[in-house]
Amino acid sequence: MDEKADNGNIISQKSVKIEYEDDAASLYVKLTRTALAQLDEFVPLLKKDAVPQIKQDASKANYWRKRNKFDGKIDFRMNSKAIYNLVRGLTRPYPGAHAVYKDTEIKIWKVKEVFSTFENNIEPGKILDILPSGNILVKACDNAIEIIEHSSTTFPLKGEYFV
Repeated sequence: MDEKADNGNIISQKSVKIEYEDDAASLYVKLTRTALAQLDEFVPLLKKDAVPQIKQDASKANYWRKRNKFDGKIDFRMNSKAIYNLVRGLTRPYPGAHAVYKDTEIKIWKVKEVFSTFENNIEPGKILDILPSGNILVKACDNAIEIIEHSSTTFPLKGEYFV
């Protein structure tokens, strides 16, 4: 242990593959399973006082400020993959990504990228369609995003905009 967060020696480390379909919740499950498996390896070493310690290389360390509400705002000028990654990284159990429609913040919980040929002159954030499923198709800078799960109780209209 060290006085600073994430600053002490490394006593156990495993990689976890993040799949394209993973989101915050599924990754949390993967990390929990991995951590439990690490305990099976770590506890016997701890009992023997034989825990390996690897000093962290400060030149490879990075730090991130505390996240705030504005970090979760979807900017539809981003490319579709960046929006997809933002939403899946902030979905439950976290506060969620959000977009603004008619001065109302809407939580966006699940999206998918839609690859198609969209005109370049369509402004990002424009609602391209409301699909029969109720999902909302929105223009991103390169492709489109299909909003699958959200908190809105009123449906936006085709041709309007998220800001």
